[in-house]
Amino acid sequence: MAEDSLAVGAPQKLRTSQIVARAAVILSVLFIIGMWVYAYGFATRQAGAKISDVEWTKRAEKICIQRNGLLEKNAEAVRQITDGTPQAVGKGVATATDIVELAHNKIMEELPTLELDVELVNKFDELYRVYISDRRAAVIKLAGGEEAELNETLLSGSPVSSTIADFTRPNLMNSCSVQTQY
Repeated sequence: MAEDSLAVGAPQKLRTSQIVARAAVILSVLFIIGMWVYAYGFATRQAGAKISDVEWTKRAEKICIQRNGLLEKNAEAVRQITDGTPQAVGKGVATATDIVELAHNKIMEELPTLELDVELVNKFDELYRVYISDRRAAVIKLAGGEEAELNETLLSGSPVSSTIADFTRPNLMNSCSVQTQY
């Protein structure tokens, strides 16, 4: 009789550990399928940092285009008259930082009308102020004669300029992202 229960083709009873393992695999697959269904069927397609006030973003973009022109002129002037010392470079960086700050102040003179937009723009302002502060710290080092690079504050392991770009890209304000060449 013992031989009959081990016969080939006879159905085998599953152990508890096998049942638990199979259930875990099935639940994992169902969970992944559910995530994909949600992502493609129900989730919003709007970027988290996108603001609805298009006029505000267009205005900011125009200001940044003008700012970038001034930054280019400043960079060209610094290249022509600098002797290459950290102090001379620091003066050019200080002027560029002033240009960036003045343009940013002009952008922030008018805020969007919706409360959610204002929250996002205020976060953008806060991030840009951190970036400007980082530039000012580099200027101080350069003025002291140190060979200094811009050391940006890291947010979640990324430089603050990357987080600023996460705001400017979906809002079609690419000129307002951090210009690394100045």
